[in-house]
Amino acid sequence: MALSSQKTFRETFLGKWGLSILMLMVIICTFGFGFYKRWKWRHEHVFLELKAIPVKNGWGYDILQNGLPWCHQDYIPAVTGYRVFQSKEDALAAGRIVYDKAVAGQLPDITEQEMRSKGIFIPPLDSTARPPEDQMVRLKTKDTAGSK
Repeated sequence: MALSSQKTFRETFLGKWGLSILMLMVIICTFGFGFYKRWKWRHEHVFLELKAIPVKNGWGYDILQNGLPWCHQDYIPAVTGYRVFQSKEDALAAGRIVYDKAVAGQLPDITEQEMRSKGIFIPPLDSTARPPEDQMVRLKTKDTAGSK
């Protein structure tokens, strides 16, 4: 009779702490699953952001992928010479064309005709317009490397 009236350690422990341990395991599994789903979603999706940037004598645009530079355009693409957008709105409109193509899974390029059809002003070619000095250094380095 003494043996049957005494509860074993296992019965006492599970009776006292079993529900608490079970609840803790459920909470850990729930948070773990949530973190896994969040990690999976972030690796399957890309966050793109379009920003207008001021440049010398005008505007350009940046497209950021998850906060990091993906496309930096400080002059008007697809036109001859170094020309910048005259307004912030024009830069954003041109960037929006590239952004929309990237989101649609297409090659993110742009043509002069696409820009003109959106009403983006493209200034006339000015032979005196030059890129900023830091870009000139890169161009000179490429030219001297190619001539050797």
